[in-house]
Amino acid sequence: MSTFERQLPLLSTLACVWCLGFFYLLDRVLFASSHFSPIFQFLLTVYDTQTAWAAVAVCMLALLWRRPAPADRVVHLFARHPAMVSAAWILPLALAAVFVYRAYPLCMDEYAAVFQARVFAAGQLTARLPTGLLDWFVLPGFNGAFLVASPVTGQVIEGYWPGFSLLLAPFQWLGVPWLCNPVISAVALWLMVRITVELSGDRLAGGWALLFAIGSGAFFVDGISFYSMQAHMTANLLFAWLLFSPTPARALAAGLVGSIALVLHNPFPHALFATPWLLGMLADPVQRRRLAWVVLGYLPVVLVVGGGWLWLRTGLSQAAHPGASAESLVQGVFGWPTADILNMRSAALAKLWVWAVPGLPVFAALGARRHWADRRVRLFVASAILTFAAYLFVSMDQGHGWGYRYFHSAWGVLPILAGCALARRKSGTPSWAAFAGTVALLSLLLIVPLQLHQIDGFMVRHLQQLPAPRRPGNNVYFIDWRDGFYSADMVQFDPLLRDADLLLARRGDALDAALIRRNWPQARRIAAGYWGEQWYLGPRDLRVPSAAAAGAAALQVSPP
Repeated sequence: MSTFERQLPLLSTLACVWCLGFFYLLDRVLFASSHFSPIFQFLLTVYDTQTAWAAVAVCMLALLWRRPAPADRVVHLFARHPAMVSAAWILPLALAAVFVYRAYPLCMDEYAAVFQARVFAAGQLTARLPTGLLDWFVLPGFNGAFLVASPVTGQVIEGYWPGFSLLLAPFQWLGVPWLCNPVISAVALWLMVRITVELSGDRLAGGWALLFAIGSGAFFVDGISFYSMQAHMTANLLFAWLLFSPTPARALAAGLVGSIALVLHNPFPHALFATPWLLGMLADPVQRRRLAWVVLGYLPVVLVVGGGWLWLRTGLSQAAHPGASAESLVQGVFGWPTADILNMRSAALAKLWVWAVPGLPVFAALGARRHWADRRVRLFVASAILTFAAYLFVSMDQGHGWGYRYFHSAWGVLPILAGCALARRKSGTPSWAAFAGTVALLSLLLIVPLQLHQIDGFMVRHLQQLPAPRRPGNNVYFIDWRDGFYSADMVQFDPLLRDADLLLARRGDALDAALIRRNWPQARRIAAGYWGEQWYLGPRDLRVPSAAAAGAAALQVSPP
């Protein structure tokens, strides 16, 4: 056993201590010169700091315990039944999606995808609202970013590319949109096992990869949210696996999967992950002939879905923002690394660490080292490094999100390579392997429940900013999106206006009152606060859609 292997438990523990110290400095020193978004700062200094304490405690317990038997039994079970375990994991994810995440799109990134999925599930391409009401439904600062609404036609679509919404649409049509990411997560687990076994030649290594994945909070929580990141990771893993032995059929399928990945949310995550694999094919005289099949696989979805959506979005964007240009958008997102960006990525690295099994990146590094002769391992490492490094040129800190979501499209590389590190062990169990198994089990049993508890508390506090709707009947909320804790993210509506209540952006007492009087003259205000106002429309179900549609006339006259 090498010196590096012997020091793995200590290195893992010290890295957790470093994360804790970094979060401590962020709260007291580093924010003075940074430009972190408030939610990124809050999650780092509150929830992630608590998780770092838990990670340190788990590492200390593992240093004292170091008994391989419990983890070995779990790994053997996983290795014997990988497909069954992967499918069974849908159940805890689905339960957490409903009872922890409340089946609710928490932030605008999630809501945009759910919004468009509801449109697709209804058999439509765009939502259509009365043009005079757009500013109540879509905040001006969000128009063009999360949703794109035309003030000319009243058409509304999501601001991102529609691939994930298309995946979500069948689940939305069935009334179980919260089940989409748990199902995708099960596919990801199966792919991790399959890839690990093929790379290592050891079935038990696949069981280890499975344990490392389900023991990591980033994998679990992205699997219960409405973020597209789990789909990005799964598509990238499938893309790479298909290129392990690129026959014409597999190369064509890889291109098709890659094209779906390109239009999932935005093309950047897949483009970064796929670049080493495509360059590797180009450099290999044998595989170069298969590259044309990959390109052919990309074309239909990219041209039809990507090109068509870009054309539609551009038309609506020009109507909403006549002077906007793609160049100004790129300049606002990308830039050279600065001290603030380096600070953001240091924080992201700490988030990546505490939202995974403690030590997982180090275990993955050992796996890469042991299997470096395998070209496929080198390509996985290149994809992960390129994905992380590219965001050094992105000027945003990710804002909301659990774990480091900018890296999540390549996150699957970590449990795969960590599993490879434990492949084909000789007789006896090295102390670092016993440590790895113990921290993985303790992370699953202690850290992941802590993170779910944190999210549950966050969701409760967020949703409790608004008073409960009065029943029977309907309610209209005017949300003061300039106050409260991310109250702007609560301005959400069904694209076909089928919800029992309306959550609208507050535009001022006069305009809001005029809208109420024109459409619901019998309504009365029953609550008000820093968050805005709540109006009760009465015990009779008025079916808000028709009343809301009539509201366009109310805005054609000057309010009193």
